[in-house]
Amino acid sequence: MKENTKTRLVTQDTHDTNADINQASKIGLGIVVALAGLIGAWSVACLAGALSTAGIGGVVKGFMTAITGI
Repeated sequence: MKENTKTRLVTQDTHDTNADINQASKIGLGIVVALAGLIGAWSVACLAGALSTAGIGGVVKGFMTAITGI
């Protein structure tokens, strides 16, 4: 009598999706921090340019005019 045997191969997925999400989060956070730094540097450059052109009084006067509209 002939016997039929079936062999079943079970593999286990060792891929860690949490590590992928964690890595993507680190990259995203790095991009946000870099862009925030660029925006901050640009704002300081603009403020320095305004102070060198109009002086502190002119900057304060322009700021108050922008706020109040007067």
